Parts: sequence; structure tokens; C-alpha cells
Amino acid sequence: MPNYNYDIIVIGGGPAGYAAAIRAGQLKKRVLCVEKENLGGTCLNWGCIPTKALLESASFVRKLREEPGQWGVSFDNLKVDFGTIISRSRGIADKLTKGIAHLFRKYEVKHEAGTGQLIGPHKVKISGKDGDKEVTADHIIIATGARSRALPGADFDGKTVITSREAMTLPQQPKRLAIIGAGAIGCEFADFYNALGTEVTIIEMLDHLLPIEDVDVSVTLERVFTKHGIKIHLKSKTEKLEKTDGGAKLTVTGEKGTSIVEADVCLVAIGVLGNIEGLAANGVPLEIFKNHVKVDGKYKTNIENVWAVGDVIGPPWLAHVAHHEAVLCVERICGFGDPNHPHSVDYKNIPGCTYTHPQVASMGMTEAKAREGGRQIRIGKFPFQASGRALAAGATDGFVKLIFDAKYGELL
Repeated sequence: MPNYNYDIIVIGGGPAGYAAAIRAGQLKKRVLCVEKENLGGTCLNWGCIPTKALLESASFVRKLREEPGQWGVSFDNLKVDFGTIISRSRGIADKLTKGIAHLFRKYEVKHEAGTGQLIGPHKVKISGKDGDKEVTADHIIIATGARSRALPGADFDGKTVITSREAMTLPQQPKRLAIIGAGAIGCEFADFYNALGTEVTIIEMLDHLLPIEDVDVSVTLERVFTKHGIKIHLKSKTEKLEKTDGGAKLTVTGEKGTSIVEADVCLVAIGVLGNIEGLAANGVPLEIFKNHVKVDGKYKTNIENVWAVGDVIGPPWLAHVAHHEAVLCVERICGFGDPNHPHSVDYKNIPGCTYTHPQVASMGMTEAKAREGGRQIRIGKFPFQASGRALAAGATDGFVKLIFDAKYGELL
């Protein structure tokens, strides 16, 4: 058997990468994780976790600003410290990054800071601050994640045209914010900045906010956003995004014609692309499909003993999915579990959450998807306005909706 430096090398230290590395360490494999930035990846450092900290602050501010009287609280000197809100969010991310480093030490996972490049079926080049080095492994797992997709003709500059990463570390709160894209990222930042007092405009090409959710969810969120003063452009396209002395100028076309949206900052949240640039050296035939690494149902790439998991392989681009893919991949590599009854990810039933106000949680089919599939369905729906707990919490903007197969009663 060849004498490799490691049993497994993981390229990337995000939710997929660190989960793969830790699971391999638990299974007593010699593991190296290569990460060019902080451990934890986008989710922990620039996505899921810090945005939730921001939204928690925003929820607190909104309650104090808009609803203090009903809680028996009164004051006339509310002050929002934007810098402190941002610092709290960053502190939480930093704490969790240290937690991953602790788990690496616990399970004897080696960590190299640098950029990993596949230079052969068993070989990776690491480019770090001290130069380049080559390491070998029996298996290599690619888990390089994804990054924000740019609007054609309007590159990110980190100041006026920004990604979600810059949106959570702006040096000061913008007076006006335009957001292109009304998926989870766009809607969460719309909610956050609106709660702090920023004038927010959100632009979406499709028919509704959160277009992949059930239409009842979208309509409810649109009503609440409008009530809070967020301006919404649906079925609208940003034809042009120009930088001006005062910020950004957007030319938007929709059902009512063309309009101009001006903002200090424009957040572009129209999706993500896999981090594949420079991933494989020249002459290494790693197969790429639609800006993502192509894999089979077992997360194998077209190169022997090279695997890929997480956002770099494509949708649904969710951290908890990336985590499960990584664990399953490592267990397959290690021969763990019953080969006759292998575990797999049920991609049709993945829970998703959007932490706006109201929050959204869903799993399974929407009503539209069920009907498109020819299902005869029954619907159960309960409004939060009739819930004692929701009334007590002052959170009555919402509902529970369940969709069943009419014949068999299966929860869809």
C-alpha cells in the first residue's frame, strides 16, 4: 500500500469540510483539513450564525421602537448603536470558530492554513504564507463551498455593491439600502436593516418574496414587510446598476414600467456559485458542471478517490445538508455502517428556515408543488392569531399549514 501522508485530506473548513474532518478523526483516520480563512466557512463566519445574531438584535430593537406601550414600557431616549450590534455578531462567530479548533485538537485533526489545489488523484498542493508544499492522501474530499453570484455588468466592490459578507460588517448603517434578490439572504437583511431604521427597497424577478416557499408564506411576509415600510418590487428586473457619487442608482423594470431606485448601498443576493477557481491544476481533469463540481450519488467525482460535498456540488446550498453529506461521504470512505442498507440524504424532505419577522420554517411539498404533481390533497391551516402562546408573545403574524394526501392521509 502506498505510503501517503494522510488517510484523508479535506480541502475547505466550512460546514462540510470541518464535519468531514471531525468525523474522519472520530473514526481514527489520519486527517488534514486545509482552509484559507477561519475555520467554520461562510456559515459560521459570514452567514448562518452571525446573521442570526444581527436579526436577534433587530427583533429587540423593533419591539422597543414599535411596540413598547403594550409591554408596559415607556422611554424617550432609545439609541441604536450599530457598531455594537455588529461587534456582538462578530464575537459570536469568533467564539464558535475557536470551538471547531478545539474539536480538531480533540480528534487529532491536523489543520493547515492556506489554499488547497488538487494536483493528482492523491496529491494536494497547499499555498500558504510560508510558500507552497505538497501532501498526499489515500482519499481527498473537496469541500470548498460557494460564494455570492454577481449581477452581470456590476461587479462587487465591497462598499457600494456588496455581498452578504460586507452587509454584516458595514462601517456604518446606511440610510438607504437596495437589495436585489428576495430569497432567504435578501429577506433577512431587509428585515434587519429595516428594523434599525434604514430605508429598504427589495427587488425580485419572480412573483413573490421567498419564491421557493408556499405562496401563503410569501404573501404573509409581503404584507408584514409592507406594514414595516419596506418597498417591494416583484416581477421586476434590475436592468442597470450604476455607481454614483451618493451610492448606487438602479434602473428597474416591472409590470408598472420603469422606475429608478437610489440607495447608499446595494446588496446583491441572487444566488451562489461553487468555489471552483484554481481548485484543480492544469491537466487534472476534474469534471465541472454549471459552476459546481460534478459528483455521483455517493459524492464521488470523476477522479478516483476524489470526493466532493457541500455547496461546491450545487443546490440546495444549506449548511445542515452539507454537514450530512460530509458525514455520509466519510463513512462510505471508511466502510462504516451496513453496506446493504446505506444511509442517504432525502433531498425531497429537507427542512429550511428563514429568520425574518415572522420567521419561516418549511419542509416537504408546497401546495403548488403537490397540485402540480397531480396529487389530490387536503389542507389544514391554523392562524397564530388564534394561538394563546402567539398572543402572549405578541407574534400573531403567521400560521401553521399542513398538506396531506387526500386518499392516504400522508403528510406531504
